Amino acid sequence: MTQLTHAQISDAKSNDLDAVSSVIRETEDLVKARARRFATTAGHTDSDLVEDLAQVGRIAVWEALGEFAGDDPAQFMAHIDRRITRAMADARREATRPGVSAYTAKRFEHALCLAGGDPYEAEKIAASEERGTDRLTPDLARAARLSWLGLDSLDRPVNSARHGESFTLGDVIAQEMGVPADLVDSNDIANHRRRVIRECVHRTLGLLSERQRHVLKADHGIAPVGYYGDGPDADLSADMGVTTDQVKQARSKGKVRFAELYRAGARAW
Repeated sequence: MTQLTHAQISDAKSNDLDAVSSVIRETEDLVKARARRFATTAGHTDSDLVEDLAQVGRIAVWEALGEFAGDDPAQFMAHIDRRITRAMADARREATRPGVSAYTAKRFEHALCLAGGDPYEAEKIAASEERGTDRLTPDLARAARLSWLGLDSLDRPVNSARHGESFTLGDVIAQEMGVPADLVDSNDIANHRRRVIRECVHRTLGLLSERQRHVLKADHGIAPVGYYGDGPDADLSADMGVTTDQVKQARSKGKVRFAELYRAGARAW
């Protein structure tokens, strides 16, 4: 609960130095918490990105002062939270999606949700006619997919805490294939990546509620659930023994939750 008063917020909006300092002190913990959240992937926190995002958040706090109408402390903190969250999300996207515009990255990430977390399927969706005005050209969709996946190398250290710096991605793939590491090539990286993505998708689905999981699997035909993506919700709801409203609610909440969980763990490998 915030310790800011109505008077402090009102004075801060008028650029009173003491009031502005109080706002900065009061929002600093929130800024740092949001920065850590956005800079953390699969349990690993990028400390450099944390500080960069914290700076973005502090600037957003300053800018948000002039945007807020009113002086209610609770509403003000909610406004600040929304403002810094949006600013950090944009900054993280820019930092982690090099080579494509924010417009392209946003549309690809939306296609990624529609594709159940599969970036290869998302590339097809992003370039499909069904996307309408949000459709990307095939070249842009491919660039967005490559940017989202990031560049990789067989020489990249993997799980150095357990195996040491000398244990690389090439060693991991070689163990999986049962061949010497010097026989592993870039095609093996792509195959390994696809396998890990499939595992990540199913692991993330397993964290959803049973109904959300079933509906999302039905939307994409993920075994053992059949494909219902082109059919009316009435068919799916009848087979599940629920109402169409419950199907729609499960889909809406499931997509949001899936996106949060998947983005947090997709880069674990």
